[in-house]
Amino acid sequence: MRPRSLKFLLNSKNLFLRKVYFFYNIYLRNFKYLNGGSQFNEDLYLNSFFNKDYRGKFVDLGCFHPTRDNNTFRFYKKNWSGINVDLNPITIELFNFFRSKDININCAISNKKGLKKMYFVDDLSPLNTLDYNHLKFLKKNFLFKNKDFKEKKIKTENINNILKKYNFNKVDFLNIDLEGLEHEVIKSINFKKFKINLICLEILDHNRISKNKSKKIHQILKKNNFKYLKKIGVNSIFKNISFN
Repeated sequence: MRPRSLKFLLNSKNLFLRKVYFFYNIYLRNFKYLNGGSQFNEDLYLNSFFNKDYRGKFVDLGCFHPTRDNNTFRFYKKNWSGINVDLNPITIELFNFFRSKDININCAISNKKGLKKMYFVDDLSPLNTLDYNHLKFLKKNFLFKNKDFKEKKIKTENINNILKKYNFNKVDFLNIDLEGLEHEVIKSINFKKFKINLICLEILDHNRISKNKSKKIHQILKKNNFKYLKKIGVNSIFKNISFN
């Protein structure tokens, strides 16, 4: 049996068989990601803001994978409390299996609760998105030019509702990677009610629309006492100068 054929286990209703696939996906196929960490070492930089024994809270919107290219796995290993949210149910099953101490939620993050259309590549893609303009960018610039994206409705939730439900009134680190919806979500956060220290989010400047969104993100965060620190890879990092 070739390794790729194991993907059929994802569709199995047998919990044991699904766990076999998860074991393969994390420990065998992606063995080099076992210790985890950020794609561009963002987690090392973010970790420098906290004392060695500090136990904080993180929220990861668009978490994708529990270890691979993950900005919060380092903090999970330090026994922080965390919330991980992703629109992909397979992703959340992986998190439930390998990061069971976290709160793991399967939904899409948007500016309000409801249903939205999702553009779907495949079960294990980090590029599934709710943003049609981002979809057009992917089809033009990546290996999706001749690939058909599936469409389906998905449940959406507002970030404020999640923070309130789990009593995350103070968040030490918020990570956002939502494939084009970063501005919409940043705009919806109630910064007066929820205190956030560090924000790391993917900001792309690939066309006029994304550049305009990037500008608006910077304006919103500056208005809410966030200072732009630096860009690492595709991620921009901001610090709340009034956080205590």
